[in-house]
Amino acid sequence: MISGNLLSRNSFKIKKILFRTMQKTMHFWELSDSARFILEEQFCKELAEKASNGNYYALAEKLGVSYPFVICLKRSEYSIPKKILVKLSELANLNLELVEKNIKEIKTRAGLSLKTKLPITGNEDIASLVGHVFGDGFVCSRRRQFEYSNTNSLLLCEVEELVEKQFGIKPYTKNNTRIGYPSIIGEILLQFGAPQAPKIYNKNLVPAWIMNGSKPCKKAFLKAIFDDDGSVMYSKSFRAKGVNLYQTRHESIADSLRMLLSQIKELLKEFDINAGEPLISRYYTKVDGRHCVMYLNITDQYSITNFYQNIGLCSGKKFLKLEKLATKATKYTKHEENRFRQKIIECLKRNSASTSGIANELNFSVQKTLKKLKQLEVKNLVEQIGKTAPNRAIIWKIKEVTAY
Repeated sequence: MISGNLLSRNSFKIKKILFRTMQKTMHFWELSDSARFILEEQFCKELAEKASNGNYYALAEKLGVSYPFVICLKRSEYSIPKKILVKLSELANLNLELVEKNIKEIKTRAGLSLKTKLPITGNEDIASLVGHVFGDGFVCSRRRQFEYSNTNSLLLCEVEELVEKQFGIKPYTKNNTRIGYPSIIGEILLQFGAPQAPKIYNKNLVPAWIMNGSKPCKKAFLKAIFDDDGSVMYSKSFRAKGVNLYQTRHESIADSLRMLLSQIKELLKEFDINAGEPLISRYYTKVDGRHCVMYLNITDQYSITNFYQNIGLCSGKKFLKLEKLATKATKYTKHEENRFRQKIIECLKRNSASTSGIANELNFSVQKTLKKLKQLEVKNLVEQIGKTAPNRAIIWKIKEVTAY
């Protein structure tokens, strides 16, 4: 017989393994050929010696470079292109993981270098940056630089802080509405699933490591994309209210956009936020054809409040509207009543229970619980099977297990 402690330990190990498989880890050899690396000096020298076996002319020929270039590489005078570093590792018979441990800087031919330790594992900071690329960010298809543009200065500061925290660098261009970073940042974000410009033709969906990852990563991604492309409807003059998310793609890839928004709807559901199905807002015509604007909307009070509490927005006009919507006096909503009914059903699926027992478990008043039980009884979903004592609480059970 297997002990409870052993089962518990095995369960913990399985959860750990599953979590690792959901994580995204980026290694140096996964970057594009434009990536370059600076190694620890002593290791670089040993790598070149092992790869050359004392014959640097032969090594230069095998690498397809000049002899002076090889000598400069050995002395760590140049950064090493990815292809050459991988080839050097093969010739020296060293595994790539060992080489990776000795990389001290990464860069592209132009721009600043990063002193980030490799490999890089996805976290909520990177999830947020990826979300911002889906929103108001931009990774150039040619030079791969990362730029972010927004009229909300607090959002610009937030993105700047995320990049500095994760990669240790400041923007190389900056004005009141835009910040820019070197190509290596764009290279890394592309590896983590960020869409490449032009986004109007991009078919990227929510990256799998976020879709199947931790809740903090999901929250960071959702907050970033809603901060950029979300809107909040609120007016004292009109009854219309809600939180919307808009995305635009070329008409030819509208199906991919619908799938992206459906994934975002699914992520929202994990935070107890119900959004509608993706809907087409409008089409407009450009030189390259029709562009499709599609949106999700969150309109019920319960979900709006959960969005405010569980996702949130950066401070600004949108946040103030959201705060007013989420903190106004709560009125009856069909969604809340359905949730209450579902909770009662789930409670009785486990065991029969008294009215007061159900009320205590669900943290509702006995009067409200009894009223809802009577409604469920009329619908033949539950039935009375007795009382705890004469003139005391009724005991209830499920009438039909599959009824709800």
